[in-house]
Amino acid sequence: MKKLNKILVLYVLLSVLTVDNSYSQVSAESNGYNPLSLRQVHESYLMWKKTLWRRVDLKEKQNKPFFARNREISKIIIEAVERGVLIPYNSDSVNDSNVMAREEFIENIQQVDEEIEEEEEFGFDLDDPFAGFEEDDPFVEEVEEVEIGPIFIPKREFSIFEIKEDLYFDRIHSRIYFDIQSITMYLPGDSFYNPAGFEKPIASFRFIDLYNLFKSMNRDAIWYNENNIAQHKNLGDAFLLRLFKGIIVKIANADDIRVSELYARSRKEGIMASFKVEQDLMEWEANLWEY
Repeated sequence: MKKLNKILVLYVLLSVLTVDNSYSQVSAESNGYNPLSLRQVHESYLMWKKTLWRRVDLKEKQNKPFFARNREISKIIIEAVERGVLIPYNSDSVNDSNVMAREEFIENIQQVDEEIEEEEEFGFDLDDPFAGFEEDDPFVEEVEEVEIGPIFIPKREFSIFEIKEDLYFDRIHSRIYFDIQSITMYLPGDSFYNPAGFEKPIASFRFIDLYNLFKSMNRDAIWYNENNIAQHKNLGDAFLLRLFKGIIVKIANADDIRVSELYARSRKEGIMASFKVEQDLMEWEANLWEY
């Protein structure tokens, strides 16, 4: 009888383990780990967490190694999407329901012709408003129309990036980590190719995808060390080492507003507020070890 009970208990345990294992395989994202993180930390280990957005201007001196001539990070990303080895997304949520079509991405990096848009809106050629009457003129010579292909914006023009990252405290290892989730590429508002006049988002990318891309092309995807060209670094490692400089433009909040919107009286106050947020986080980290 005791032997039979042991067999039944063993059978029940095996059944539970089998169910749990099959469930974990079906629902990989519900096992407590963030699929966007390079450093896999279980959510039960997180004592404290914030999500930050940083604006990185690659034309700034500290960020120029990411933007070396003919090795620009924007060039690497655009060419990877064109080859079909990198998936673009519509926003920094970068989930499966937010995938951007490759054709839409190609359209986003093309130059906008304002005259064509205005002609389509008004219905006639702005340079020749009487062009519609030429069909009735028998003396008008027929001119062969030459189709002009799309004009692409130079890859070096995409010099603004926004980094979305999680800042959390791992209570098991007693450490604070910065965990980059996604990177969004922008066309600057002062670019000659941007008639809108404000920063235009082009596409977002999962950082884990970018990291794997950079590692796969180690010779080309480099952080250019102009002080010692024998010690160039891979772009993926440069991000993990936090060799970039970016100001905090947003912290996750209920109203989903940016730091600059809290201090909208002037651009200067908005920038100073960003530095204040950075200093507050550093002070919080320093005070953490005093308890």
